[in-house]
Amino acid sequence: MAAETDENAGLALLSLTEGAARSEQVLIERAVGAARLFRSIAPNLLDNPQDCAPHLAQFVKANPEYSFIGVVPLSGIVQCSSFGETIDFNGISSFIELMSNREPSIVVDRNGRASGESVFVVSEPFEEDGEFAGFLTVSIPHRSLPVNVEDDLENQGLVELITFNNNGTVLTARSGLDAATPELPYGLELAGLFSTQAQTFRADNKLGLERRYSVVDIKGSPAAVMAIWEIDTALSLPAQIAPAIFPILMWFASMGVAMLAMNTLVIRHLTRIRRKMDAFADDRSTHQPYAPNALFPIEIERLEENFARMSEEVMRDEAAMEDAVREKGVLVKEIHHRVKNNLQLISSIMNMQIRSAKADETKAVLRRVQDRVLSLATIHRDLYQSQDGGRVNVGNLVTEIVEKSVELITGEGRKLDLQMQIDPVMLYPDQAVPLSLVVSEAATNAMKYIGDQSDAAGIFDVRLKQDGTACLLIMTNSVGPTQDQESTGLGSKLMNAFAMQLGGKIDIEQSAERYALTLHFNAAEFQPEGRDY
Repeated sequence: MAAETDENAGLALLSLTEGAARSEQVLIERAVGAARLFRSIAPNLLDNPQDCAPHLAQFVKANPEYSFIGVVPLSGIVQCSSFGETIDFNGISSFIELMSNREPSIVVDRNGRASGESVFVVSEPFEEDGEFAGFLTVSIPHRSLPVNVEDDLENQGLVELITFNNNGTVLTARSGLDAATPELPYGLELAGLFSTQAQTFRADNKLGLERRYSVVDIKGSPAAVMAIWEIDTALSLPAQIAPAIFPILMWFASMGVAMLAMNTLVIRHLTRIRRKMDAFADDRSTHQPYAPNALFPIEIERLEENFARMSEEVMRDEAAMEDAVREKGVLVKEIHHRVKNNLQLISSIMNMQIRSAKADETKAVLRRVQDRVLSLATIHRDLYQSQDGGRVNVGNLVTEIVEKSVELITGEGRKLDLQMQIDPVMLYPDQAVPLSLVVSEAATNAMKYIGDQSDAAGIFDVRLKQDGTACLLIMTNSVGPTQDQESTGLGSKLMNAFAMQLGGKIDIEQSAERYALTLHFNAAEFQPEGRDY
């Protein structure tokens, strides 16, 4: 009984250790993730040294838990870093060892070469053209870590909490690197305790005091956490029950078994665990207190402990998945934002070309191309602002494109009767882009051929309807007297090409007084591209 109780106490200490070291675990895991992210683009950073330092400095500024990030090449001369100045790592023993091992590592530097303060450094190797080319390093100052043990953990017997690497070097300690040394296990090397398997054991510290040690690895990094507990208060007091009183305890237990009914021993505890499971399923609540003075069968107690660990793992996994989805969403929005900015930059450059062009035909051609570019920019702007899973409300796009085209007529003092019936049609970019370009081309042609109708206003009617997945676009305009303009037929070719991309077909009805364009297509679901194997 004492041995099994002691084993259960050890399992509980491992769970407490993970919770106590959450700050260190999160900081190291995020630093490893940042290092792996930047190592994937390290060759590009080295190719553009003038842009490297500002980007890395901006990253460090946005993440104050880091003091330095840099690309360390084989030469040891660092020119691409958040420090902004050249740093020479040659002659430093840790640099020589790092380059010889060529493996991910975490080391301590009491006097950081760039920041001048005590840090521990996360390093991830990177390759260029398939060959080892150096390391991406991220420095974390010790000041970013907690400096003491929480009161509730101290009351449970936690003496010290440290992290160490696979070489046995202490990386962090709640009471400081020097103060933690006496609490390390005597006669045991930390390097030998590094393992991917959690473990707990008893040993004397370097001062000769018996302690209980629990070791948990930090996933995805060459580092582990060690918690040091006092024997008397670290959930292990039942293991020290004297064997002499065991018969007395068994007698009381036998009397209790005779007196307690099945409901007292089993059913009420299972009911309480079921309530915990229901609460966890409803709102992820795990704070269900123990019943006062309750006696727990060890099987049920271990079942409850396993459920508690399982619920914590589920919540951690859900949090990690939410973070991944949020980061992916931010990245996709940033891509659309940058594409929109680049397209607007192209439009601005074309506008400069239009102002400098002398031939009217050249200006007209450039304006048509500029309208197409701005249509694409509008789509990416809406994608950047979209909260609907990457889909765009093309009803707003059609309205905006038509209104911009109408400004060409009304701005010249000409009359125009604009009628629009636009449904909020949601499409993915693969269809939103060609549809907006069809509308842009058709609107431009309409403004071209409506003509100058001084007696009665020209008519421009635009309708966009959706019935289930079936969509219908109708654009009708009156035809008035216009100046003779040579048609290249490019607009019609483009509209037919865009209609093919939509999976639809354009029908044209034309008379001396009326021109109508009808486009039928179906709103498609998102289809990911096939992988290359």
